[in-house]
Amino acid sequence: MKLKKLINSIKRYFKKNRMSYEFKSTKVKTIEDKIKLKDQATTDGKNNLPRTDSETFSNCENEAIVSTDEIRNEEIENSVAYLNSIKNKIIDSTAKLGQQHFYIDNFKNRIQQTLTAAEGRLSNLKSSFITHNNEVRNFKLENKLDREPKSLTTLNIIIGLAVIAILFVIELRFNGNYLAPAMGGGKKEGIAVAGGVAGLNVFVSFAFGFFALKNFHHVNSLRRIISKISILFYAIFISYLNWALGAYRSIHEKTGENIKDLILGTADTSTGSGNALFPWTVDLSFISFTLVFIGLGFAIASLIDGYFFGDRYPGYGEVGKGKNDDKKEINRIREHLATEVNLVFKNEIKKTGEKRDSIISGILRKNWVPNITSLENTFEGYRRFASKLNEDLDHIIGEYRSINGMFRTQSEPKYWKDSSGKVKTRYYDMRPEKLNPENVYRDFVVLYLNKEQIEKKIEDYQNKIQKEADEYINQINSLNESVNKKIESLREQYSVE
Repeated sequence: MKLKKLINSIKRYFKKNRMSYEFKSTKVKTIEDKIKLKDQATTDGKNNLPRTDSETFSNCENEAIVSTDEIRNEEIENSVAYLNSIKNKIIDSTAKLGQQHFYIDNFKNRIQQTLTAAEGRLSNLKSSFITHNNEVRNFKLENKLDREPKSLTTLNIIIGLAVIAILFVIELRFNGNYLAPAMGGGKKEGIAVAGGVAGLNVFVSFAFGFFALKNFHHVNSLRRIISKISILFYAIFISYLNWALGAYRSIHEKTGENIKDLILGTADTSTGSGNALFPWTVDLSFISFTLVFIGLGFAIASLIDGYFFGDRYPGYGEVGKGKNDDKKEINRIREHLATEVNLVFKNEIKKTGEKRDSIISGILRKNWVPNITSLENTFEGYRRFASKLNEDLDHIIGEYRSINGMFRTQSEPKYWKDSSGKVKTRYYDMRPEKLNPENVYRDFVVLYLNKEQIEKKIEDYQNKIQKEADEYINQINSLNESVNKKIESLREQYSVE
């Protein structure tokens, strides 16, 4: 059914778009006028020409033959130029249709390269994993650890840094608003002081959490002691700093003096409101207490954030990073290799269908069929053209003899009669080699196919291409099964669980 539809569509296409050489439509009268047939026939008849014993054509008849040959030769020359323009297209498309279009070896090589690259990558990663795993095992033994390291990931880094950034911004906004009224320079100066304190509360606390707090359970006792002492001094310092800041804010509320003058010692503190340098001597207001609470709360939160940033044991996360990265990449390749390779197979099957359709619709239907049909149409066109010329020439010669015979006084020339002596009713026939296009277009005969042959060839080409595509897809599916087994073998071989 598909083939019939294709052939019918081709027929409809050529009916609408006649793609072949169009031979001239000759008129008998044109030739007769050119050779002045009536006048010449009359004159010859009156003079009893040709002679009764003549066995050759008259001059007028020969002129008719020459004139038709000139027309025929001109059309042959023009049609050959046209056929030359499509000859290479037919040869090229025929060669393409006849060749092998799908090669499983090429695809096998692509898949093998993918598997080889994956296996090489897995082999290198596993070697690296073993090396890093030995380093982790040695670190475990040296530091008396019995768990796996927790190394930093991109997400961990983003979350950890986002926490301290958010804490800093919140403390800056709150403390800046609370300190602005108490500063001589207003909101800008309040934000500047708040920024300095917030930086200490958040960033420095984060650093102490990351570098000092982690050493609280280090196997080395000296590192534990140094870390605890440093955290103790930092805790006293940060507590005093925030308490003193609250005390300054409280004194400002009672005396109206700005914090800057209080810090520089130029403010009047004779009201007995206490000394901010000794914050325990100052009664804190609600706002002052809020300043202290926010500062210390955010400092503790940043300290904890630094402690949980990466592994809690100092240096363990860095040692385990290589191992964890190798393991993650190995598992990624193991988990996604089958999907990636199967996607390649799926795309190849899709491309095979597209290529098959492209060959049939492009090379076969849009190239070979139009051009080979054009050649066939040109041959058939010439056959009709030459046949008509032959009939026209017979008519012209017959017309000459009819007019000539009316004016003759002697009997008809010998060549007008057949072997039995009767006057011929068929006056002229071209030689077969002039009528037959296979003899006229010798350079194109090897390419020529008639309509039945074209239809058969279309079916053959279409079946050939479809069969090649089906066989190739079957080969792809068979290869896919063996490749999946190879992938499963690689997954087992490079497992690092």
